[in-house]
Amino acid sequence: MRLDYANYPKSEQGLGLISAIFVIVVLAVLVVGMNSMLRTSQTYRAQEVLAARALLAAQSGAELHLSELLHPENPQVCNSDASPVLFTVSGLKNCSYQATCSLITLAGQDYYTIKSTGRCGSGVDSATRIVKVRVAP
Repeated sequence: MRLDYANYPKSEQGLGLISAIFVIVVLAVLVVGMNSMLRTSQTYRAQEVLAARALLAAQSGAELHLSELLHPENPQVCNSDASPVLFTVSGLKNCSYQATCSLITLAGQDYYTIKSTGRCGSGVDSATRIVKVRVAP
């Protein structure tokens, strides 16, 4: 059985090939777009985790500095030493904090202000967060 192509209009000949190429191109564009969105999403998630770890490092640094400052056996001396301290615990590896202390007097009352800067990661993949705490002795 032989098909007679003379009965088909000239405008319909070869339409299947063009349709298949169009569908392949559309699907390729969709795959490339989804891949780009996935890669961007992964980058944002990694940065979000680093930012959360940096915030926890800053909060931990402020609390450590406060516990030393307000401990009853230690003299209440505001230490403004700003040398970075690296964490060795598993959740904060590659993170550090740098805490400074200042004493201010407001309306006759002394207050200690602790400023702690937490850093995690290095280079482009890094995050920094700052926590300030003010307490009265």
